Amino acid sequence: MGDGERTGDGSSDESVPPDEPVPPADAFEVLGHEIRLATIEALAEERRESWIPRGLRFSELRSAVGVRDTGKFNYHLDKLRGSFVNQFGEEYVLTNAGFELAGALRAGTFDQTDTRVERRTALDRTCPICEATLEAVYEHGYLRVLCPEHDRILTTTLPPAAVRGREMATVVDLANARTRDQVERVRAGGCPHCWGRSTVRAPAEPSEAYLRALSARGEGEPEDCDVEYDSEDDAVLAECACEDCGMTFWLPVSVCVAHHPAVVAYYHDNGVEMDGDYLDMEHATGSNGTVVSEAPVRIEVEVLVGDADEALVLTLDEETTVVGTETAPAGSR
Repeated sequence: MGDGERTGDGSSDESVPPDEPVPPADAFEVLGHEIRLATIEALAEERRESWIPRGLRFSELRSAVGVRDTGKFNYHLDKLRGSFVNQFGEEYVLTNAGFELAGALRAGTFDQTDTRVERRTALDRTCPICEATLEAVYEHGYLRVLCPEHDRILTTTLPPAAVRGREMATVVDLANARTRDQVERVRAGGCPHCWGRSTVRAPAEPSEAYLRALSARGEGEPEDCDVEYDSEDDAVLAECACEDCGMTFWLPVSVCVAHHPAVVAYYHDNGVEMDGDYLDMEHATGSNGTVVSEAPVRIEVEVLVGDADEALVLTLDEETTVVGTETAPAGSR
C-alpha cells in the first residue's frame, strides 16, 4: 500500500462505514478547515463530470487537494466521513449532502450575497384579476411578484445564483417552475424543504405568525400588523406540514389543483395552452374555493377562462385530492 493510503478490502461496491455516526450538531463544525472544504470540492468535480456517485482513491484525492502530508490529510478526511464523504472499497465518494453543499458553496449561497442583491422591475405582464401591471421584487433571498391592487401574487425563495446575470422576467419563470415543483412535491407527501414526510389538510386557518409575515409591507413591522383571516371571504387554504423538519405553510386550495389534467383540458378547449405559469391563471392567483360540506370535507374550486360560457368546477376532499369534476354556467356558483 503506497504513501500511507488506506483502502477497504478492494471491493468497489462495499461501503466502509465511519467509525462513529456524526451527531447532527457536529456535522457543520467539521467544515471549519480549508483542507476539508477543498476535499469536498475535489470530490464534487468528479460527480459534476459524470453525474454518478464516482469518487477518487486516497492518493488521487490527496493529490487533487494538494496536501503532501499523508497523515495530515488522513486526519481531515476522517472528519468528513459519514456526513459528507463515504468510502466504497478504495474510493472516497461524496454523499448527496456533500454534493449539495459543494454546489451551494460555488454558487455563493452562503456568502451573504443575498443581502446585497436587490432588484425591482416592472414586468411586461398584467394581473389576471384586475389587469394592473405586475412588479417583480427580489430582496433578502425572496422573489415577490406584486400587484398594486392585490398585493402579493407569487412569493418564493431563490438563491442569489438564480438572479445574477438574468433578466427579471426569466427569474420569474424560474420562480414559477420552483413553485410548481414545491406544490407537486408536498401534495405527493414530500416536504419541499427537507424531503421529509408531509401532509396536506384543508380547510385550514393560518397561524397568527403567518398572517403577520404575510401582511408586513412598507415600513411597518410585522408585530404592528393587525390582520385577520376571514374564512367566509378569503381564499380557502390548505395547510402543508412536514412531520420531520416542522416546516408549515399554507396555500390556496386553487393553487393545489392548478395543473390538474381536467384544468389543463378545460384551458385547451377554450383556446389557452397551459405552460405552468401561475401568473396567468385567475383561479390560482385570486381568492377561490368554497367549502360545501364539512363531513365529509368537500371544497369546490371554480375555473373560468375569460368570457367562456361554462366554468369548470372541481370538488376536492380534505387532502385536496380531486374527487369530482363538472361544468356549470359561468357565474352560477
